[in-house]
Amino acid sequence: MSAPFGRSLSVPLQTPVRRRMQNPTARRTIARPPPWVPDANRYMPAATGTRWPSGFTQTYAAGLNYQCSKLFFGSPDYPTNDFLIPFVGFGCTEGSLAPQETVLPNGDILIDEVFFIHPNGTEYPVLFGGNAVATITLSTGIVYGQVTLPSDLPAWSVFGIRTVWHGTVGNTYIGGYRCQRHRGEKYWAATDLASVRALALANGASTPDRDTFYNTVGNASNSQPLAYGPALVLAKGWDGRPVPMVLADSLVERQEIAASATARRVMGTILRWLDERDSEWGSYIPLVMGVPGSKSKQELATSATKRWALIDAVKTTYNGGKDIWTCVLDQSGRNDNNATAATWVGDKFGLVDRVKTRYGAGTHVVGMTLWPTMTSTDNARTAAAYTVSALWNGVSGTLKAVNDLIMASSRYAQIMDVFPAFVTDADPTKAPASDLFPLGNVIGHPGNQDGVTTWDTMKLPASVPLGAVVVFEYQPGLWTPRTLIERTDNGDGTADYKVAEVFATNVQDNATLLGKAMNLETGSGTTTHVHPLLHTVLRTFSRMPQSWKSKLYPS
Repeated sequence: MSAPFGRSLSVPLQTPVRRRMQNPTARRTIARPPPWVPDANRYMPAATGTRWPSGFTQTYAAGLNYQCSKLFFGSPDYPTNDFLIPFVGFGCTEGSLAPQETVLPNGDILIDEVFFIHPNGTEYPVLFGGNAVATITLSTGIVYGQVTLPSDLPAWSVFGIRTVWHGTVGNTYIGGYRCQRHRGEKYWAATDLASVRALALANGASTPDRDTFYNTVGNASNSQPLAYGPALVLAKGWDGRPVPMVLADSLVERQEIAASATARRVMGTILRWLDERDSEWGSYIPLVMGVPGSKSKQELATSATKRWALIDAVKTTYNGGKDIWTCVLDQSGRNDNNATAATWVGDKFGLVDRVKTRYGAGTHVVGMTLWPTMTSTDNARTAAAYTVSALWNGVSGTLKAVNDLIMASSRYAQIMDVFPAFVTDADPTKAPASDLFPLGNVIGHPGNQDGVTTWDTMKLPASVPLGAVVVFEYQPGLWTPRTLIERTDNGDGTADYKVAEVFATNVQDNATLLGKAMNLETGSGTTTHVHPLLHTVLRTFSRMPQSWKSKLYPS
């Protein structure tokens, strides 16, 4: 079974944009990276796309209580062969209480076997103290799998981790991964170990029960199921490049879900920027500590220390007192919003202070400015329909005061002023709207146009990236969105896209097509837009200079 390399989504933007550089007060940038000092015996993050378990528990159904996930990750841009792979028995909340580690299974998670999948298809067993099986105690459990390959995994590889686990029917478990079909990821379930092994050997489609609501985030009843897998993948072989520990919330990754991931399982503006294989600055694999919904004031505070204990245990037990990161990148703070700027930013600064108390006052911390939130009367289709409240106004409101305080704070050795990269040049209080991303036209029309028969495939220009949300004028003056979850290239400049939303919409011929810019968060007259969708992610990422990676190097 070989690991697919997939299709890169580093596509050109549909509309030229003018790159805006960082604020002149955002500290210095250095001309070129200093020499990296390798430490080949230090375990460091070695996989793009790993996630802490979070969200909601799921129940082992009858006949489906033996489960197997097959996930693919991107390796660092240096060779590795000695891997340390932690698995955990707890999950984080998402939303108001995040990242409290209080989403817990009601029974131990029983690992039957784990395999490391080499890009050539060879599978190597991951062992836990020499054993193939492991018991992860609910709530507190952490186990460490290890595998040493017979030769180095080549730099910049895509490798897999196949995890088989089980529990008692009716009990619950917690996962973290939404499988990505276009990357060959799978999620199987069966009644016993032999049956789930057979499914993995056949490498067929995921079990239908585990493959519903694709590319959708919701609750336990209406979300793509969460597969269990490694909390982190660490490896020896580090060549000395920076390894940022990212204090994060959903704006690091959750604006994407599954279908838009790169070949290396990378999603989100910041993670795409870090993973860019820049010819001078290189690519960096981070240690992401947050989850969607995280608040600065709740991170590394009550009920949010188990992840931190894990990374410190690796430091002590496996790394001879050396951390698995080299610097801190503080993206957090969006969810701490408050009408009083000092209170808002005080929560963000409080987390930085706790990190420095834990790891030393000299910890190199890089701050990031925050992005605005808008409301809209046309689902973010046009910039004219946006409204920005005083709270979220980054030019004259509370958000500006917060960003000014971030820029001026001595807690940060460096600042990445990402606010100008996200907002538009025409109106720097606002994010892009869909009218900034013209994609041409729908080819012909989807379905049979009777307004009754549903359709799930539409033909579009082949330049539209997989995983994008598009919006099109299905009848004059009327617009509707679709999420593109599968793609078949026709070889003639068009591609057939399967969509997640299956309706009987009657679409006029050659309807005008736009890339949807922002996600819809709530709806009641006006709508709130917090998370950028793929076209805005790619636009923002393209406006963040790779030279900003210089800020991750201590002076």
